Amino acid sequence: MRGKIMKLFSISEKESKYFNDKEGFIEIESCPVGGMICTEHLAFINKKIRFARSHWLNKNFVLAIEELKIAYYKTAEINEPSCVQCAALFRTTITNSMEAIHDDLKDMTTGFFRAKRFQSSYELAAITLKEFKEGI
Repeated sequence: MRGKIMKLFSISEKESKYFNDKEGFIEIESCPVGGMICTEHLAFINKKIRFARSHWLNKNFVLAIEELKIAYYKTAEINEPSCVQCAALFRTTITNSMEAIHDDLKDMTTGFFRAKRFQSSYELAAITLKEFKEGI
């Protein structure tokens, strides 16, 4: 019994270590201009992704989707020629997070044990994901 309980605690401990609030979700490894142009944008985007993840884990999908939308549209402000590839990477990362939320909601709203209360969130996620894939 104790082993099962410890196993549960170790999972939550790994989650909290892996998603550290002090570390960025997206980090710059190499940048031609040293990351000086998009530092503020990246900090804001990381904060929004972190908030979205927190809302997602708490099953507050509407707020998670809204946080990701804000982060996605913030990438449009990065328009320096040397930062275009980074902005595209940021958008791809945000879109992948949105796809994960969409897939999670799809699993929750289909099947025998479906939850109708998440249907509107699933539809919002589908619309938002379509917006992301069509681009800015």
